[in-house]
Amino acid sequence: MMIFVGQNLIELELKNAWLAVQNMNAMPMLTSLTLELIRLDDKNLTELNTCFPNLQVLNLIDVRGLKMPMIHLLNLKTFHWTVTDSPSYICIIAPNLLTLRLECRSPYAIYIEAPLCYNLHLALDHLNGFAVKRFQKLKNVQLECSNIRSLIRKLHRLETVEALTLDIRAGGNSKFNLEVLFCTFPNITSLCFKPRVWSEFEVWCGDIGLKGVKRFCGYLSVIDPLMTFALVDCVLEECFNCVEISLLIHRGVPSNVSKHFITKCMAQWPDLKWGWGIWEEGREDSWIPEEQLPKTLVEEGSDSI
Repeated sequence: MMIFVGQNLIELELKNAWLAVQNMNAMPMLTSLTLELIRLDDKNLTELNTCFPNLQVLNLIDVRGLKMPMIHLLNLKTFHWTVTDSPSYICIIAPNLLTLRLECRSPYAIYIEAPLCYNLHLALDHLNGFAVKRFQKLKNVQLECSNIRSLIRKLHRLETVEALTLDIRAGGNSKFNLEVLFCTFPNITSLCFKPRVWSEFEVWCGDIGLKGVKRFCGYLSVIDPLMTFALVDCVLEECFNCVEISLLIHRGVPSNVSKHFITKCMAQWPDLKWGWGIWEEGREDSWIPEEQLPKTLVEEGSDSI
């Protein structure tokens, strides 16, 4: 299949194709490019960098045929890259990049040069090497990994980050505690635990704690309500200056269990600002209006949550 596009095109989206880019004409006017489910004959992305020099938005979703890909785009601001192949080395050089979402399996090494990056989302199974030319503006970080502890340690110290979200991929096994987070992200004010993170969370009996954390968000399965309550208690003990708590309970949890859990939390920490919601895989989160929250505690003397 041959595709002809005008050189003055500003936005281009291609799906389900096999593209040969050799001798392709440059498109200097193009600012937004999406390639999805594409076989690309440009194993190092050399032609892509040359032909689309002024891209500001780039989405590479399930693009195959890559070997040692390098993105080198001076005007790029938003980049979403889902790497299906397993290249040994991934390189991103984008001095004006603001938002980066990088999803891959187990690359041997990743190098990122994006000093103005503000939002970073890394999702991978395992990573051997990670190098960054200093992030100067990074504020929001979301990490999804099979071994979250190992990934955090590879990031070194990121003092500008204010909001951190953690998720562990299915099948991952990565015990960690808040001391690990404190060393790498000393100035976070907002912390979020996705569902599988709770099973790997360990109590840290440190003297300092994450005193800067003001907001905490957690996605709960509440399979064992007593254990889940204990984990929430541990987080609040270590994030002792936290004032705003948002907890989302899985939609499959029986309503009576959810209500008892909510009332016990609100009774244990009455001075906190609480937000409650419901989550489920593949669906948008929904929040419970305050007027629908249970107002009374479980029966006096009951040991259930």
